[in-house]
Amino acid sequence: FTNLIQLIIRGSDSELKADKEGVSDESKVDSGVPEVPVPPDDTPEVLNKALSGLSSRWKNWWVRGILTLAMISFFFFIIYLGPMVLMMIVLCVQIKCFHEIITIGYNVYHSYDLPWFRTLSW
Repeated sequence: FTNLIQLIIRGSDSELKADKEGVSDESKVDSGVPEVPVPPDDTPEVLNKALSGLSSRWKNWWVRGILTLAMISFFFFIIYLGPMVLMMIVLCVQIKCFHEIITIGYNVYHSYDLPWFRTLSW
């Protein structure tokens, strides 16, 4: 076990040295961690125009603040609609969650050719 740890430490040290020296070795072993792509900016055009003079940091704060207020307002609006609407929303969320779980299970067990999997689950 200690030999494995030493091997890992030596490997990471040699990678750090290669990175510092600017040497790119094409034969490096892939660590298995995928590269995370930078997500595109999905800010609505209205907010982009209104916040165009701000830095990206403050723009982010304003977008988060506006969406926070919108979500809180929507929450109070749902509460205002009454208990029947709340029960319907909870029922819809439960059905959708169960549907997602069954879909994941179906995709996993599809390779086993289990008959009537979805029907028996429902």
